[in-house]
Amino acid sequence: MPEIQFLNVDLELESKHDISALVNDLKRNAIVLHYDQDEYRQLARIEADAEVISPDKAINHLCELIESCSKPALKQWLSCTKRTFDIGFNSGNTPKCYSQALHADTLLRISAIGAGIEITLYPVE
Repeated sequence: MPEIQFLNVDLELESKHDISALVNDLKRNAIVLHYDQDEYRQLARIEADAEVISPDKAINHLCELIESCSKPALKQWLSCTKRTFDIGFNSGNTPKCYSQALHADTLLRISAIGAGIEITLYPVE
């Protein structure tokens, strides 16, 4: 029987403007899973390059990385039309009840940097 489990948190970015400085700053201490651009927009998906055991810790780690970016990168951060922490879980049959919490301080931090939250559930395979 597969168990429900937290997988990771991806930071999803989308902008109509260049975000290369932001992506370059973040990739020093994170994993760039995807970075693509076309004539209309630039997209990036970034994951913490650290052992994280909870959504709260992963989001705080990514917030630290964002907060330590250079001024040009922070300007690009503000130009993003999407700045979302996507919390991923594998679904499963056990345990009967499964929960993960985000602390109030984490929610305030997410709000302060102008980001949002999504939750992605991956099906049992």
